[in-house]
Amino acid sequence: MTVEWGYAVRDLAASLDFDDEVKRATAARAADRCSNPHCRALTSGPTNDRRKSLTVGVTAPISAVLPAGPRYDAALSEAERHDQGNAIWLCYTCARKVNSDVARYPTELLRSWKKAGGPDAS
Repeated sequence: MTVEWGYAVRDLAASLDFDDEVKRATAARAADRCSNPHCRALTSGPTNDRRKSLTVGVTAPISAVLPAGPRYDAALSEAERHDQGNAIWLCYTCARKVNSDVARYPTELLRSWKKAGGPDAS
C-alpha cells in the first residue's frame, strides 16, 4: 500500500504543470492549507534540517493542462491553463481524490473552494 501511494503521489505531482512562481503564489494565497473546506490540512512544516521545509501540498489544475486530463476545457488558452487562475492548492490526499473523481469534484466546486480559501484566493 505504501509503495502504491508513493507512486501515486509522485505521478500526481509530476503531471501538474505550473511554474514555481504559480506554485508559490497558489500555496501562499491558501495560507499553506488545503483549499478543500472539509480538509484544510496544513501542507508545510519543519524538518530536522532547519534550512529546509516539508511540503505535502500540490498545485493542482482546476481544468486539466492536457486534453486527456480531468475537467479539460478546450476554451482555455495554453497560457490560461498554466496560469494561477487555473491552479488550486490541495494536500496530496485531496488532490488525488479531485483528479480521480471528476463527477464528484466538478470545475465549479473547485473554483468555489479556491474563492473561499482566502481574500486573495481568486
